[in-house]
Amino acid sequence: MKSVWKSKITNGRAPILSARSVDEMLDHLAVMVRQTARCGGRIARIQGMDLDYWEDRINTVIDKTDLFSSQQDRAKLLLVELRSSDRA
Repeated sequence: MKSVWKSKITNGRAPILSARSVDEMLDHLAVMVRQTARCGGRIARIQGMDLDYWEDRINTVIDKTDLFSSQQDRAKLLLVELRSSDRA
C-alpha cells in the first residue's frame, strides 16, 4: 500500500504539508535509521532497502517539502547518522 505522503511527494511538486506531517515522516525515518544501524557494520539490503534507499527517502523529504529550519537540520542529521552507521 502506497502511503499518502509518499504519493504527494513523488507527484513532482512540493506539497503543502503541515509541520506535524513532516515531523511524523522524520520520526519514522529516524526509527528506521536506528533499526538499520543496530546490526553493526554495513547496512544490509533488506527487502530492497539498503543505504541508497534510506538516503533517497531522506533526501526526498528535504528536497520535495517545505521544511522549517529545525526540520531541515533534523533531516540532515539523519543523513549523517545513516552514513556513519554504514561502516565497513
